[in-house]
Order: sequence, then C-alpha cells, then structure tokens
Amino acid sequence: MASKGENSGKSAKGGGSAISFMGIVFLILGIGLFSTVEICQKLINAKAHIDPNVMVFVRFVVTGIILFAFGLPNYLSKGEKLTIHDWLTFGFNGLVGITFSLGLFHVGINMFHNASSPAVVFSANAIFAIVIARFMNHEEWNCRKWLATLLGLGGVSLFMFESGKADMNTLKAIGVMCAAALLFALSVCFTKKVVSKYGAMLYMGGSSLIGGLLSFPLIFLTTKHSLAFEFSQVTKALPEMAYMVIIATALAYVFYYSGIAGTSAYVGSMAFFLKPVLACIFAQVARETGLLRHEKMMNAWTICGTVLIFIAMCLTVLRTKK
Repeated sequence: MASKGENSGKSAKGGGSAISFMGIVFLILGIGLFSTVEICQKLINAKAHIDPNVMVFVRFVVTGIILFAFGLPNYLSKGEKLTIHDWLTFGFNGLVGITFSLGLFHVGINMFHNASSPAVVFSANAIFAIVIARFMNHEEWNCRKWLATLLGLGGVSLFMFESGKADMNTLKAIGVMCAAALLFALSVCFTKKVVSKYGAMLYMGGSSLIGGLLSFPLIFLTTKHSLAFEFSQVTKALPEMAYMVIIATALAYVFYYSGIAGTSAYVGSMAFFLKPVLACIFAQVARETGLLRHEKMMNAWTICGTVLIFIAMCLTVLRTKK
C-alpha cells in the first residue's frame, strides 16, 4: 500500500498523474447526476420546505451508511484496517466538502430563481482548484490550463444574463455559491491525494457519514421550527428525496470520486464546467414536460456560454488524450 501511495505522489509532481479513459467516463457520469440536484431540490421545494442543513443531514448520513456498508468489507478483505488517522481523513473531507460546502450549496440553490443558475456558479470551483492543486497536489500551471479555465469562466459569466439583469439578491446568491465552490475545490484536491488508498466507495462513505452528522448541530442555528416539523417535511417529498439521496448523491459521488482517482484534481474540477450546460438542458426538459413551469428558456447569452464551456472542456480532454 505504501508503494502505491509513493507512486501516486511521484505521478502527481509536475501534473504527470496518469489519466485514463474510464476516469473521464466516470467523471462525466458523476457530473451528469450532479446536474440534476438543483432540479430535484426545486421539485422538493414545490412540495415541502426543507432546511438546507436537514437536507445535507438526510442526504449524506443515508449515503454514508449505504456506501460504507459496501466499501468497508472490500477494504478489510485486503488485510487493511481503519485507524484514527483514517477517520480524521474522512472527517476533514466531510467537514469541508459536505458540512460546509454542500450546506452553503443548498442555501444558494434556494436563493436563485432558476434551477440552472446555481449549477452555473458552482462550476467556478475549477478556478479555485487550479490554484489549490498547484500547492496541494503539485500539479503544474501552464497556458493550456489557464486558457481552458478562463474560457470556462467566460462561459459561466454569460449564464448570469439568463434573466436579462443581475440584482443585489442575485449577487448575494452568487457570493454564497462561490464560497461553496471554494470549499468544494479544496475537498476535490484533498480527495485526489488520498482516495486511491481507500477506494471511492469507502472514502465517500466515511466522508458522507461524518459530514452528514456534523451538519446536525447546524440545524438548530438555521431553523425556527422543531426537529419533528423539519423531518416531517422530508416525508412530504419522499420520492424526490429518495432520488436525491440514492441516485444524485450516493451513485453520483461514487462515479465522481472514481473519476478523480483515474484523472487529476484539475480535470475533476474542470469537468464541473459541464454542469451548467447539462443543468440547463435538464431544466429545459423539465420545463417542457411541466415539472418546472417557471424555468426560463435558454437565450443567446446562455447558448454562447455553452459554446465557450464546450471549447474549454475540449482543451482539457484533448490534452488528457495525449
């Protein structure tokens, strides 16, 4: 196991991490499922009002139990065992990438009108990751990465005009979502360093369980209602919550972390530039089918943004192929 970690560390220096085709496939599958979270929450909001920290608690405690139950036996069968250091590793990722990042993420979703808008802003975690990965993962900076990132951010910025203007409430929502994106980028870079030791399922299971449990005390700070009332709201949208937990969280994170293990922290974050595009497409489908009647159609700004994001992803994937 030690030699595996040493090899991983050596390959990370200078941005030389091995990148596989299946790693890219897993990333795309994970991002595709992540892109349905905002739509799912809007559907949940139409039936019930669930506090953001209650949402995080339910999503990730259940996800943690499911993934941990599947991932732990395989880990133990290799003669490994979980130490205090391992639990601290799960705890750090859970606190940063779930309790704080996803807590702010769900707050931000409720601040935006369209389901696609928070996905757009959250994809900016790539610009934070390119800086963090330079120091945490020893991934190189080069013109290709900066060009791809700037094009991606340019595309994201055009999505801000989907409603025709930006008011103060929108700017506040953008600020909250950017904070969530920064913390998520830190989580992604940290994950790249350690996920190969545990496997995506065990790592995400442990992180989810701790991150979800740590969000529980925050419920008392963000809700004016009793716990009984808050959790009764969950039962009002049970089918949507089941999808949110099992498909858009548990399965999505297994795909995403498997993708990171087979690519790099930079590519993992750059893949999030696909999220606003997919979220907008899914939102339009939901609008046409009557699920989201208040979702607005894509305009010239968002179409141009989609093109820029696609070019940015091409720059990343072409280099990955090489």
